[in-house]
Amino acid sequence: MEKGKMLLVSLGQGAGNIVDGLLSRNPRYNGLFLNSSLFDIKPLKNADMSKNVYLYPGTDGSGRDRNKSKEMIKDNVNSIGTLLSKYPLTEVVVVFTTMAGGTGSGAVKTFIQIVKKVLPKAKVNVVAILPSLKEDELAFKNTIECWNDINSIMDLISDVKFVDNNKRNTYKEINNEVIESLDLAYNIIGIHADGSIDNKDSFRINTAEGSGLILKLYDGLKDVKTAIDLAIKNSVFVQPDVYYCDYLGINLKVDGYDPYEVSKLFEVYKSTYITYNNKNNIVVLGGCETPTESINLIKMALDEKNKRKLSRNKKRSVIIDIDTDGIDNKEDIDGLNNSELNDLFEDNYAF
Repeated sequence: MEKGKMLLVSLGQGAGNIVDGLLSRNPRYNGLFLNSSLFDIKPLKNADMSKNVYLYPGTDGSGRDRNKSKEMIKDNVNSIGTLLSKYPLTEVVVVFTTMAGGTGSGAVKTFIQIVKKVLPKAKVNVVAILPSLKEDELAFKNTIECWNDINSIMDLISDVKFVDNNKRNTYKEINNEVIESLDLAYNIIGIHADGSIDNKDSFRINTAEGSGLILKLYDGLKDVKTAIDLAIKNSVFVQPDVYYCDYLGINLKVDGYDPYEVSKLFEVYKSTYITYNNKNNIVVLGGCETPTESINLIKMALDEKNKRKLSRNKKRSVIIDIDTDGIDNKEDIDGLNNSELNDLFEDNYAF
């Protein structure tokens, strides 16, 4: 894909870190940062308030409230549309959002609708970040609502990739892996005597309708299947339920794995593209079915938390009996009852 015709848009804080990383990795991308908090924008190296930042006026974060975020973006539709109209040559808009928060999670549906209205010829891709199963009830609830929002407008979306936050120990590790993998996928092009992938081929692979997947193969494993299995295990992207795809892009190191053996491991309905390079082993699947296992796990985690909450009998006051055996009892002066309290107040206050 042509980087100058791509627009990477972050909705909210978590997404901003990834777009910032991609812009640092390759300055040819165009980037936009939408947020409700200036505090989230300040640490980003490539966010320029005068050029590529839209901060909702008069706001200071969403507090993980999706409804608040929905209201904010609806109040700013015209301004956001005007901002997007400054990128008329854009071929692909990649929208990044975390699903568990507020600002991005609540805005993603409306934002995509605005994009398709202002840039109707542009493809819209989505990179949505799922929470880990260690998160709280609100995170799970927001995620499921965001999932439903995205799926309700799937006809407006080309490629969607879901990131699995359970696959690394820290957010930084997740972000770094996502940044590297996406940049490799967007740069899957290559020219070789035995096969080439050009910008148009990359465009087809990366914007195929459905769920996308990126796999990085490690060197030196005993065979292709072992390499693919390990790549699937280590991938930070949510895996499809079945590995069927419309397009398969394979760009492997020269004199390494056999790309034709790789292609045999996937069911490809339209086209397979093969080329070679000297640095990386990258396999990109485009047009897979929407994965369901990870979101079902989140739904199960939410149900379990709700079940535990309903069974909870929260105690607010506990009276402790004092064992007074062998101790001289003194008269205990108790507090006032309601009648006594009313008698004391009736002369001083009118009710």
